[in-house]
Amino acid sequence: MITLSKKLLLFLLFFLVTFVGGKVASAQDLELREICYLDYRTDFASLLEKNKDSLFPSSSTLGAVHFYRGLSYLENSMFPEAISDFRIARTDSSVSRTFCNFYIGVAFLRLNQSDSILKICSEALNVPITQLRNPSFWQNAPVTQDHIFSGYLIGTDEALNHPTDTNLIENCLAFGIKDQEFLEAYINFGVWNFQNNRFNKTVELYKHALELEPKYDSTIILCMGVVYRMAGDPDQSLKAYILLKSKYPRFAEGYNNRGCLYAYTDKDNKAISTLTTAIRKDHSLLDALCNRGLVYLKLKNYDRAFDDFTDAIQIDHKFADAYYYRGFTRKAMGDLSGSIVDYSRAIELKK
Repeated sequence: MITLSKKLLLFLLFFLVTFVGGKVASAQDLELREICYLDYRTDFASLLEKNKDSLFPSSSTLGAVHFYRGLSYLENSMFPEAISDFRIARTDSSVSRTFCNFYIGVAFLRLNQSDSILKICSEALNVPITQLRNPSFWQNAPVTQDHIFSGYLIGTDEALNHPTDTNLIENCLAFGIKDQEFLEAYINFGVWNFQNNRFNKTVELYKHALELEPKYDSTIILCMGVVYRMAGDPDQSLKAYILLKSKYPRFAEGYNNRGCLYAYTDKDNKAISTLTTAIRKDHSLLDALCNRGLVYLKLKNYDRAFDDFTDAIQIDHKFADAYYYRGFTRKAMGDLSGSIVDYSRAIELKK
C-alpha cells in the first residue's frame, strides 16, 4: 500500500438522486461512492531503495554517522533533529550533499515550512529564490539531480499549501519526472493531474509508477480503476479491478469500486452481487453499504435500501450521508415524516 504522509485524501463521489414524475434517477445520474486513495507523497522510501550504493557511504566518518542518524530521525518524524544532522553531514565530503539537501527539504516539507524549502533549494542550486518561483526557470533548467529534487519539493509544497499557483506547480512537478525512476514524483504529478481532471495523463503517470514499484500496486490499481472510468474507458477500468481481485482477493475496496462500475453500466444485478461481496469481506465498509443501498433505491427495492442505510448508521451514528440517503428512501416509501427526520439529522451532522 502507498504510505500516506500528510493526509488521506479519500475521494467520495456523492450520489445525487432526482425524482422526475415519481421516478428514481437513471444509472447515468448515479454518482456512487468510489474509493480512491490519492495523496501527495512526501516521504522517501523509494529513494532509499534506488540509491543504496550512492546513499550509504562506506566510511565511518562523523559526517556519515550524522547522515545515518538523520535518516532515522526523519523516518521517526523527528524533523528538527533530522535537519540538524543533515546540515552537519553535508560538510563531510564522503556524504552526498545532494541527498542531504533533499532530506532537509523533505523535513521542511513535512513541517509545512514553505519559505525554508525555497531557501534550501536556493542553496542547493545556487540561484535566487525569485528564480525558483518563476515557472519559466523550470522550463529551461539543467537536468541535474539537485534540480529534479528541488522541482519535486517546490511543486509538492505548492500543490499542498498554495494550489492556486498552477503554472509553478505544473512546471515543477513535470520537472521532477525527468528522473524516470523517481516514484514519488510520478505519484505526485499524477495526483495533480487527477485533481485537474486530466484523467488520461493520470493513468499514464500511475502506470509508470506501478512499473517502478510493484509492491504499491494494490492502491495504485484501485485508483487506476477509478481514473480509467472517469477517462471514459470502462473496459480498462474493469480490467484493473479484475487484476486487483486476482492479486488481492480480500481487498474489499476493489469489490466496492467494481460494483460501482457495474452500476454505472446498468449491470445492476452484478453491481449488487459485487457490492455484497465487498460487504461480506468488510462489513464496516460504509461506502459499500451505501452503494448497495443506492442501487436498491434505483431499482425501487426500498426495503433493502432502507436496511442498508440503517446498517451504515448503526456502524457510524454520525454518518451524515447515510441519513441523507435513507431520507430519500423513506420519502419513496411514503414516510414523509421519517424522511424529514433523516434529512434534519443529515443537515445537523453536516454543519
